[in-house]
Amino acid sequence: MIEKYGTQWPYHATPLEIEMECIRYGGSWKGKSGKVCGKGLPHHYEQMRRIIWPELDGEHNGQRWHVLIRNEILKNKVTVLMGPGSSGKTHSPAWIYLCEYFVFPEETCVLVSSTDMRGLRLRVWGELTSLWERAVQRFDFLAGHLIDSRVAITTDKIENADEGGLEDRRVRDMRKGIIGIPTVQNGKQIGLGKWAGIKQKRVRLIADEAQFMGPSFLSAFANLNKNEDFRACVLGNPCDMIDPLGRAAEPIDGWDAHMEPTKTEVWKTRFMNGTCVNLIGTDSPNFDYPPDQPTRFKYLISKEKIADTLSFFPKDSVEYYSQCVGAMKIGTLSRRVLTRKLCEQALSDVCFWESSTRTRIYAVDAAYGGDRCVGGWGEFGMCLDGKVRLLIHPPVIIPISVRSEKEPEYQIAEFVRRECEGNSILPQNMYHDATGRGSLGTALARVWSAECNPVEFGGQPSERPVSMDHYINDPKTRVRRLKLCQEHYVKFVTELWFSVRYAIEADQLRGMTEEVMEEGCMREWDRTKDDKIELETKLDMKERVGRSPDLMDWLSIICEGARRRGFLISKLANESVENSNYEWMRDLNERQKNFRQARELSFR
Repeated sequence: MIEKYGTQWPYHATPLEIEMECIRYGGSWKGKSGKVCGKGLPHHYEQMRRIIWPELDGEHNGQRWHVLIRNEILKNKVTVLMGPGSSGKTHSPAWIYLCEYFVFPEETCVLVSSTDMRGLRLRVWGELTSLWERAVQRFDFLAGHLIDSRVAITTDKIENADEGGLEDRRVRDMRKGIIGIPTVQNGKQIGLGKWAGIKQKRVRLIADEAQFMGPSFLSAFANLNKNEDFRACVLGNPCDMIDPLGRAAEPIDGWDAHMEPTKTEVWKTRFMNGTCVNLIGTDSPNFDYPPDQPTRFKYLISKEKIADTLSFFPKDSVEYYSQCVGAMKIGTLSRRVLTRKLCEQALSDVCFWESSTRTRIYAVDAAYGGDRCVGGWGEFGMCLDGKVRLLIHPPVIIPISVRSEKEPEYQIAEFVRRECEGNSILPQNMYHDATGRGSLGTALARVWSAECNPVEFGGQPSERPVSMDHYINDPKTRVRRLKLCQEHYVKFVTELWFSVRYAIEADQLRGMTEEVMEEGCMREWDRTKDDKIELETKLDMKERVGRSPDLMDWLSIICEGARRRGFLISKLANESVENSNYEWMRDLNERQKNFRQARELSFR
């Protein structure tokens, strides 16, 4: 017998077999004598790696990023690896999940996803198959049979069967093995939808280049998590806080409460209570050694690689932050219409009304093809704390059938009429998007009422006050007055969106959903030379994030309808204070100023 790790092994057991058996026992266990055996999963995974791939750097030669990533992946259900290029993000989950597959080949399914098929083969799949090939050449008893045409490594081997034959398709179980999954096919994001229902005892997912995935990519995690043992690694270079990588890596207290790290950092995430490992390029293990020595780890980011990037891009560029620093640029939050931190109270759907007297508003963001047609309603009234609040009820996607004999406008109009009548909403309190199309107004007039109100997103801002809190000194009369929207915004669409923001800041909005909030967090804004606010165009936003902000447009229509029906945006709770005349204060200040000037000494 062989004595190792506090227990005895058969004399013919190889070092690799011993390490694999220790992993099967969970890394540490109690022996028959009650003594604890084994040294924990990180130790045994590391030893298994050194036996199979002795040429790789690791804990033995001071590669600290390798140790940190290994420990976090083995400890957490969901681990986000966010960092610059050349930081080992792809290599680490590849060898760990490949070792796990070797240990449990009959009950493990590893899903390996990237964007398109070319990107999959060049990045994570290429790394994984390279490791697998070297492993089985050295230890032929390790599991797996490569089927390159299917981008898969399967446990089952079918003797004398063609890959495309009927026997092969009928017998080989693709749920046991490693499967490559491109999430983009024919130019469209398909995500993990067709793999969401897969069942296996151990399911592992490596999501590479997550910053380029579609908005629904993370939704598949909930279904995969129904398996007995599900774990995932989400990898990518930080680009935007609202892309799948940014959402998966978001700290528990939100991005806007998180400082940009200058050193490698680990934090708990809001998504599935996971952990994010943020590798900072300027904190690379290559910087642990004197600068006059040769670069220790050639495959990791180094001062030479950073210098090459800076020769093309400045330090404040997105490219430098993404490829060299690897930290999420929190400063861009200041140019978003909404942030999660701002919307914390608005996400609550609780309103303590003072009475049953409330005004109900219905809104439709109409779309006849491509974009979603969104409808829904809200209501505003006085709350017990003296504030007038607008409560939003969850929106719905209005169904439009291409098989129907009725035109889409009439389908929308009939749906709106049923919804409004069912919720006791008057036609004069119904508002709809009329940008570039007037046929919906005609259909509403014929199906229901001509009193429905169009909202044109284009054009100039209105002459209404921005809110009851925005004051300016009139340059002509030198009198302090409320600032008008035409003095604050460039376009009317900016007024619509920022009215929602100011209502949230004034604690006057409730019932916002996560989906609506995300769209509000996507859109950027800037200031013009004359200090006015302007939104990025919808075309630019769709090109940048890949979708139209239909839900947020719908909410802005509800807010606009409420404002037209008397909803005032103000941080002050008492209406009598809001409407107070401050002229007496200005008169008092002017009299005091004249009094002092009259009694000042003058020297001649």
